[in-house]
Amino acid sequence: MYYIKDAKIRRMMEYDGAPCAEVGVLPGAVSDPALLVYIVEDQREEGYEIVRILTNDADTSTDWFDNNMHDAFKDVTSSAFTGSMIMTPEDERSKFQRELMTYGDLKKQLEEHFRKLE
Repeated sequence: MYYIKDAKIRRMMEYDGAPCAEVGVLPGAVSDPALLVYIVEDQREEGYEIVRILTNDADTSTDWFDNNMHDAFKDVTSSAFTGSMIMTPEDERSKFQRELMTYGDLKKQLEEHFRKLE
């Protein structure tokens, strides 16, 4: 399971023609990679749905400028949640999304950012 240390909206963009928030997520465990999580508005899942997840394996000591022009970013949307003896991959994904939406005031910030686009 992925533990969230910090989560912040990096920017608003479009994903498949829909407004989308790019959220940077820092891991609570040293062995976990940083994530870029892409979130769109959705009426079914507490108002939001994760549509894409990228890992960022860049070494910040050498890649301090945080660019996405190399292979440090890897799309793990379909493989990020593998499940366990007590949770299916779908349950893990739902749990991660619930924890992300309740992290700090992220959900409130998402509401404000999406409202500005209307």
